Amino acid sequence: MKNIVQTNKKVLILSLLSILICSTQVSVAQEDSKKSNNFQIELRTNYGFFIHHHLEMTRFPARFPSFELSFQQATFGKKDWQAYFNYPIIGITAYYSSLGNTDVIGQAVALYPFINFPFNKSKINTVSFRFGVGLGYLTKKYDRHENFQNTSIGSHFNAAISLSLEYRRRIAKRYDIAAFIGLTHFSNGSSRCPNNGINMAQCGLSATCLINEPQEYIPKRLSDNKQYKKWNLKTMSYYFGFSYSFKDIDECIGYNKTFSVYNLYVNIFKQISRLNKIGVGLDVAYDTSDKTALLYDGISYSNDFQLIKTGINIAYELMMDNTSFIINMGYHITGKEMDGGKIYQKLSLKQNISKHLFACIGLTTHFARADYIGFGLGFKIN
Repeated sequence: MKNIVQTNKKVLILSLLSILICSTQVSVAQEDSKKSNNFQIELRTNYGFFIHHHLEMTRFPARFPSFELSFQQATFGKKDWQAYFNYPIIGITAYYSSLGNTDVIGQAVALYPFINFPFNKSKINTVSFRFGVGLGYLTKKYDRHENFQNTSIGSHFNAAISLSLEYRRRIAKRYDIAAFIGLTHFSNGSSRCPNNGINMAQCGLSATCLINEPQEYIPKRLSDNKQYKKWNLKTMSYYFGFSYSFKDIDECIGYNKTFSVYNLYVNIFKQISRLNKIGVGLDVAYDTSDKTALLYDGISYSNDFQLIKTGINIAYELMMDNTSFIINMGYHITGKEMDGGKIYQKLSLKQNISKHLFACIGLTTHFARADYIGFGLGFKIN
């Protein structure tokens, strides 16, 4: 109880300092509202616990606090997609949690961009969904000699994913407070096993301060989607990409050996509205771990061409300026190693670098089982 009181005092002090610093900001943008970009500083404090999705996690019943400091922007319709999604908040968060100060799990830090989508928004009250994904670091990982009890994570660096449902209230022209419940997840996408992952349920409070005077919302522009009903070159897009991944298959050969995965893909999209595309795709992947997996299962093959996995899929793209999310749902039509099943999914984040070049990071799964995380480049037409 004493530790909790001390923690709450620290949180209160940090909150007051953050608001005080924000309040003393003097900016020329206050004199000219056109220069204001609605930048904000937000401090979030959470209290949560581990979700015991594996039996081994039940030995860690700890309850623990987490802290987040965010630099963010309340969008106001400068881009078309901002008004279309009811003026979301976008930003970047620095995250820290003691994870109960266990010698096995360690502590967690993360840095991730996020977007906060409002469901219901008024001048005072907002209900929204916040989604962030970035890079996390865990101070403890599995070691077969020194930390064999940690069967959750096999690497220090991991993907950090944050999901939360939030109620936000404006208490003054430049100040918001919010309450939220959420889930935080750490995983390395099977790049190093074990990879059962760490899941945490959390609830908390936040305080937000606008650095400058808030910018007025730009009304949503009327969009004529009739132009997208036509089938012509202007409404079609073609993506050609390559990605590289590395993964671990501990159940076959033990820990600390990685295998490469090479993936070529093509997506053909038809734009159906200003921000949405649907289409079909083709994947051609060569997973070097398949040889070891087949040997372990006692399955023979005559040549390496039998290991190449080809898949066809249906695809969807949600566009937000130069950034977009792509979801593929596919079926493997060739390939010898099918331990995860023939149905696969891909969730990708695409960032345009130029008119024709893009970078992409994507997670390939077989239902709830993560297979690998790929990093790549691509070329697009239209």
